[in-house]
Amino acid sequence: MNYQNEDHLDLRQKKTRRLLVEALAQLLTERPFQELSVVDICRRAMVHRTTFYAHFNDKQELLHYLLEGLERECVATCLPQDPDRSPREYLLTAAQNVFQFFAQHRTLYRACLNSGADTRVQTLEACAAGELCRLLSEPRFRAVSPQVDPEVAARFYTGAMLALIRWWLSSDPPLPASHLLANLEQFIPIQ
Repeated sequence: MNYQNEDHLDLRQKKTRRLLVEALAQLLTERPFQELSVVDICRRAMVHRTTFYAHFNDKQELLHYLLEGLERECVATCLPQDPDRSPREYLLTAAQNVFQFFAQHRTLYRACLNSGADTRVQTLEACAAGELCRLLSEPRFRAVSPQVDPEVAARFYTGAMLALIRWWLSSDPPLPASHLLANLEQFIPIQ
């Protein structure tokens, strides 16, 4: 189910969905997803079970909805909007923004990774790779590295970045983001 366009929902419906998402996010930091029930989520959100089912088929669908919202927020806040940056500055700024975003949501993402939400990670990877491929196909990037296939580079960097983020999120204690960024600079060959 895709929730990208929710303009048809009234304020009450939007508020109910927000309450359910917040309840699930809180509960995920306390217990594994598999141990949570719809009743647990409804109690935390102070929403009746029938109201829950008016919005979502099950708790898995609510989890996907929560992750879709985080994906949209990540894309909106992590991709630099400054078109005048050099390709290298653009990619490094995007990486820095991604680490800041995931650091702010670390507990929730760790809980989601442990929930079996791998299909959403694959969707995020495909979406991010598509956006990066589009960017790497722009003339300013092609001029710097004309021999690099944008699709191959996008898949490589996206897969590597998501694997690095998963590892970083599950490390205790995590390495400082500055350490990761200093190393990432070595892997971006374009100037």
